[in-house]
Amino acid sequence: MAVTRKEKEAALASLTEDLKGAKGVVFTEYRGLSVKQLDQVRKNLRKENVKYQVVKVTLLKKALAAIGINADKFKYNGPVAMAVSNEEETAPARILKGMTKDQPLLILGGGIFNNEMIGSDVVMRLATLPTKPQLIAQLLSVLQGPARGLVTVLSGNTRNLLNVLNAIKDKKG
Repeated sequence: MAVTRKEKEAALASLTEDLKGAKGVVFTEYRGLSVKQLDQVRKNLRKENVKYQVVKVTLLKKALAAIGINADKFKYNGPVAMAVSNEEETAPARILKGMTKDQPLLILGGGIFNNEMIGSDVVMRLATLPTKPQLIAQLLSVLQGPARGLVTVLSGNTRNLLNVLNAIKDKKG
Protein backbone atom coordinates (compact mmCIF):
# COMPACT_ATOMS: atom_id res chain seq x y z
CA MET A 1 0.00 0.00 0.00
CA ALA A 2 1.38 3.40 -0.97
CA VAL A 3 2.11 5.99 1.67
CA THR A 4 -0.04 9.10 1.34
CA ARG A 5 1.34 12.62 1.29
CA LYS A 6 -0.18 13.33 4.73
CA GLU A 7 1.58 10.28 6.20
CA LYS A 8 4.88 11.43 4.68
CA GLU A 9 4.39 14.93 6.11
CA ALA A 10 3.59 13.48 9.52
CA ALA A 11 6.70 11.25 9.37
CA LEU A 12 8.82 14.26 8.37
CA ALA A 13 7.40 16.34 11.23
CA SER A 14 8.06 13.53 13.72
CA LEU A 15 11.60 13.05 12.44
CA THR A 16 12.28 16.79 12.59
CA GLU A 17 11.04 16.92 16.20
CA ASP A 18 13.26 13.98 17.16
CA LEU A 19 16.30 15.71 15.66
CA LYS A 20 15.49 19.10 17.23
CA GLY A 21 15.46 17.71 20.76
CA ALA A 22 18.38 15.34 20.28
CA LYS A 23 21.61 15.68 22.21
CA GLY A 24 23.26 12.76 20.46
CA VAL A 25 22.50 11.18 17.07
CA VAL A 26 24.34 8.31 15.38
CA PHE A 27 23.55 6.93 11.93
CA THR A 28 24.05 3.23 11.23
CA GLU A 29 23.93 0.90 8.28
CA TYR A 30 22.15 -2.30 9.19
CA ARG A 31 22.14 -4.18 5.88
CA GLY A 32 22.25 -7.93 6.51
CA LEU A 33 20.83 -7.89 10.05
CA SER A 34 17.76 -9.97 10.71
CA VAL A 35 14.62 -8.53 12.27
CA LYS A 36 15.46 -10.37 15.49
CA GLN A 37 18.92 -8.78 15.59
CA LEU A 38 17.46 -5.31 14.94
CA ASP A 39 14.98 -5.87 17.77
CA GLN A 40 17.90 -6.74 20.05
CA VAL A 41 19.65 -3.52 19.03
CA ARG A 42 16.48 -1.53 19.81
CA LYS A 43 16.06 -3.30 23.15
CA ASN A 44 19.62 -2.53 24.25
CA LEU A 45 19.29 1.10 23.22
CA ARG A 46 15.89 1.47 24.88
CA LYS A 47 17.46 0.53 28.25
CA GLU A 48 19.25 3.91 28.21
CA ASN A 49 16.36 5.87 26.68
CA VAL A 50 17.81 5.93 23.18
CA LYS A 51 15.36 5.76 20.29
CA TYR A 52 16.39 3.66 17.27
CA GLN A 53 14.47 3.87 14.04
CA VAL A 54 14.89 3.08 10.39
CA VAL A 55 14.53 6.22 8.27
CA LYS A 56 14.30 7.00 4.58
CA VAL A 57 17.32 8.95 3.38
CA THR A 58 15.25 11.52 1.51
CA LEU A 59 13.09 12.23 4.56
CA LEU A 60 16.18 12.45 6.75
CA LYS A 61 17.83 14.96 4.43
CA LYS A 62 14.67 17.09 4.46
CA ALA A 63 14.50 16.92 8.26
CA LEU A 64 18.17 17.91 8.54
CA ALA A 65 17.58 20.87 6.22
CA ALA A 66 14.52 21.88 8.27
CA ILE A 67 16.60 22.19 11.45
CA GLY A 68 19.45 23.99 9.69
CA ILE A 69 22.04 21.23 9.44
CA ASN A 70 24.00 21.04 6.22
CA ALA A 71 23.40 17.54 4.83
CA ASP A 72 26.09 17.73 2.12
CA LYS A 73 28.33 15.41 4.15
CA PHE A 74 25.52 12.87 4.41
CA LYS A 75 26.57 10.22 1.87
CA TYR A 76 24.22 7.30 2.56
CA ASN A 77 22.33 5.73 -0.29
CA GLY A 78 21.27 2.42 1.26
CA PRO A 79 19.14 1.61 4.28
CA VAL A 80 19.89 3.86 7.26
CA ALA A 81 18.81 3.80 10.87
CA MET A 82 19.43 6.44 13.48
CA ALA A 83 19.86 6.26 17.21
CA VAL A 84 18.70 9.40 19.03
CA SER A 85 19.28 10.32 22.65
CA ASN A 86 17.60 13.30 24.29
CA GLU A 87 19.50 12.83 27.55
CA GLU A 88 23.16 12.07 26.87
CA GLU A 89 25.38 13.02 23.96
CA THR A 90 27.55 9.90 23.97
CA ALA A 91 24.97 7.22 24.78
CA PRO A 92 24.05 6.19 21.21
CA ALA A 93 27.69 5.97 20.10
CA ARG A 94 28.81 4.10 23.23
CA ILE A 95 26.03 1.53 23.14
CA LEU A 96 26.19 0.91 19.40
CA LYS A 97 29.98 0.56 19.45
CA GLY A 98 29.63 -2.06 22.18
CA MET A 99 27.08 -3.92 20.07
CA THR A 100 29.27 -4.04 16.95
CA LYS A 101 31.26 -6.88 18.56
CA ASP A 102 28.16 -9.11 18.57
CA GLN A 103 26.64 -7.62 15.41
CA PRO A 104 29.51 -7.04 12.94
CA LEU A 105 27.04 -6.10 10.19
CA LEU A 106 25.99 -3.05 12.23
CA ILE A 107 28.18 -0.29 10.80
CA LEU A 108 28.47 3.04 12.59
CA GLY A 109 28.42 5.95 10.20
CA GLY A 110 28.34 9.59 11.04
CA GLY A 111 26.16 11.44 13.44
CA ILE A 112 25.14 14.83 14.74
CA PHE A 113 26.91 16.58 17.58
CA ASN A 114 26.33 20.25 18.52
CA ASN A 115 24.05 20.63 15.49
CA GLU A 116 26.79 19.68 13.06
CA MET A 117 27.35 16.57 11.02
CA ILE A 118 30.27 14.47 12.25
CA GLY A 119 32.10 11.57 10.67
CA SER A 120 32.43 8.01 11.90
CA ASP A 121 35.88 8.79 13.36
CA VAL A 122 34.35 11.36 15.72
CA VAL A 123 31.53 8.94 16.57
CA MET A 124 34.13 6.32 17.57
CA ARG A 125 35.90 8.86 19.80
CA LEU A 126 32.59 9.81 21.43
CA ALA A 127 31.95 6.12 22.07
CA THR A 128 35.08 5.89 24.23
CA LEU A 129 34.02 8.69 26.57
CA PRO A 130 32.64 7.70 29.99
CA THR A 131 29.01 8.28 30.91
CA LYS A 132 27.87 11.43 32.71
CA PRO A 133 27.61 9.71 36.12
CA GLN A 134 31.16 8.36 35.68
CA LEU A 135 32.46 11.82 34.78
CA ILE A 136 30.73 13.35 37.81
CA ALA A 137 32.27 10.70 40.07
CA GLN A 138 35.72 11.40 38.62
CA LEU A 139 35.25 15.14 39.15
CA LEU A 140 34.17 14.62 42.76
CA SER A 141 37.19 12.41 43.37
CA VAL A 142 39.49 15.13 42.03
CA LEU A 143 37.76 17.76 44.14
CA GLN A 144 38.10 15.63 47.30
CA GLY A 145 41.82 15.03 46.75
CA PRO A 146 43.15 18.23 48.39
CA ALA A 147 40.88 17.85 51.43
CA ARG A 148 41.95 14.21 51.81
CA GLY A 149 45.61 15.25 51.61
CA LEU A 150 45.11 17.96 54.28
CA VAL A 151 43.48 15.48 56.66
CA THR A 152 46.37 13.06 56.11
CA VAL A 153 48.98 15.76 56.83
CA LEU A 154 47.19 17.00 59.94
CA SER A 155 46.75 13.51 61.36
CA GLY A 156 50.46 12.80 60.74
CA ASN A 157 51.54 15.35 63.36
CA THR A 158 49.22 13.87 65.98
CA ARG A 159 50.46 10.38 65.15
CA ASN A 160 54.09 11.48 65.46
CA LEU A 161 53.39 13.12 68.84
CA LEU A 162 51.77 9.90 70.10
CA ASN A 163 54.76 7.87 68.87
CA VAL A 164 57.15 10.17 70.77
CA LEU A 165 55.05 9.97 73.95
CA ASN A 166 54.87 6.15 73.67
CA ALA A 167 58.65 5.99 73.22
CA ILE A 168 59.18 8.16 76.35
CA LYS A 169 56.74 5.98 78.31
CA ASP A 170 58.52 2.78 77.17
CA LYS A 171 61.92 4.26 78.07
CA LYS A 172 60.83 5.27 81.59
CA GLY A 173 58.76 2.32 82.40
